[in-house]
Parts: sequence; structure tokens; C-alpha cells
Amino acid sequence: MSFVFLWRRIHPGRNPLARITDRIEAVILVGAVVAALLGIPLAAAAGSEAYATMMARSAFETATRHATNAVLLEDAPPARVGFDGTPAAETARVPARWEVPDGRIQDGLVTVDLGASAGDKVTVWLDGSDAVVEPPVMPLDAAGTGIGVGVGVWLIAAMLLASGYLVALRLLNRARRAAWDREWERLGQDWTPGG
Repeated sequence: MSFVFLWRRIHPGRNPLARITDRIEAVILVGAVVAALLGIPLAAAAGSEAYATMMARSAFETATRHATNAVLLEDAPPARVGFDGTPAAETARVPARWEVPDGRIQDGLVTVDLGASAGDKVTVWLDGSDAVVEPPVMPLDAAGTGIGVGVGVWLIAAMLLASGYLVALRLLNRARRAAWDREWERLGQDWTPGG
């Protein structure tokens, strides 16, 4: 699609062949593009808010959780290999033992990759009551969430605008076809053979 074609599509100008539906279509197209461009700062704000929320969560979890090494007491189930020869990224819960900060020994279930062996050391995260918890959210995770939210919000808005444009275009094309049908009918009534 050339720039000249696009320009003529959105700017029919004084072209006597341009119909009112062509001008309406141009206004809708320009409006959709402008709305999509104006949506970029709004999507960036949503992404920034998601990033700030995740960073606050990261700071809280980092301050209230601590890591320790646990020793596996049993083997994890064997690793499975996919059809393409790569090991499956699956996990299992197996018994392990670790030392808590006050020196007590604690046993519990920890999540490890399939194929881990008894005696292997793994990192576990504990909360203030020494219960096993998920690792804290890392700043890189927060950045990924912020970017994902921002891009996702903008893509959803752009899809809605594009869908609205396509629905409007369908309705306008229906009106154009009806106008053509009326013109052909009028021409057929006005036309006389041999005249």
C-alpha cells in the first residue's frame, strides 16, 4: 500500500467522486489512529503502576523472607524427556531438612526439579515464622510485569479500535452497495433501448 493511496483514503479532498461514506470512513480511520497514539501514555501509566506495585511487593518480601540451604532426604521422581529430547521443566515436592536462623533443625516438603537426588542442597525461602514460602519477587520480575501490563493494555485498546473500525467499514460498505443498487435500478428504469 503506497503512501499516496493511504493519503487519498484518509483525505478525499474535493474529489467529486468521493462519497459521504468515504469521508466518514476517513474520519473514523483518523480517529482510530489518533486514539491509538493517545493510548500509548495511558498504557505506559498502567505499566508504571504495575511496576511500582510489584517493586513494593518485592521490597516487602525481601525484607520479610530469608534464604537457607536445605538437604533433600529423598530422591525426586526421575526427570522426563520430551519428544524433542529436552528434559521437561517439571517439579516435585520432596522431604528436606534445613536449619532455621535460631539453630533449630526443621523438616518439611520443598519443591525441586525432577531428577534431584537425596543429599542434594537446594535453596528454600522462609518467612518470619520459618515456614517455607515462595522466593521474593525480584526487580527483574517487576520490570517484566510492568512492561507486560503496559504492552497488553495498549494491544487490547488497539484491537478494540481496529475492531470498531472494521465494523464501521462493514456498515459503510453495506451502505455503499445499497446506494449502488439504487443507482443501477434507477439507471435501468431510465434507460431506453435505441435511445
